[in-house]
Amino acid sequence: MDIRTYYESRYGEPDRIARFTTQQGQVLHIYKWRAEGNPEGVALYATDGARSMQRSGNSGCEFFIGLLPEVDEIVTAMAEVAVAGNGSQSPPNVGDTVSIPFLLEGPGSIHTFLFSSGEVIMPRLDNGNESIVFMKLVPLFPSELEFKKKFGEEALWDAFRARVVPFWSLSREPAF
Repeated sequence: MDIRTYYESRYGEPDRIARFTTQQGQVLHIYKWRAEGNPEGVALYATDGARSMQRSGNSGCEFFIGLLPEVDEIVTAMAEVAVAGNGSQSPPNVGDTVSIPFLLEGPGSIHTFLFSSGEVIMPRLDNGNESIVFMKLVPLFPSELEFKKKFGEEALWDAFRARVVPFWSLSREPAF
């Protein structure tokens, strides 16, 4: 099953498709599904093609993010993440972070993503001789990144839950 078919089996036809081509000629698509009618309750953006840039052996990685309100400009940041990953050219690990060279739309200075497990929302796809994992991107403010570096990802999630942080919103205030 190809990635687009996998996504469509879960969310239907995408509402919007962005296309990027790397300097090496690799093509990346980012699909968008609006929050209305989406079981996740957020606008969902997901890559198709990142696995050709972020892979180790027969294992590759795609990325997704859920946002409310929707922010279509996120696709540029996602393309940057798909190309750069965590900087190692191997799929990022859960808990890794990446900073992009520009700020995301919102009230603060968000330019970092946390790579988080996406298994609950998008289970791994074993596709014959290729295994694809789906990593959830979580936007972080600098203070949240510092907290995560100091105390770890699990402590960050605990703090988000305790403070009822709407991490899916780029227009939110920092948790700390």
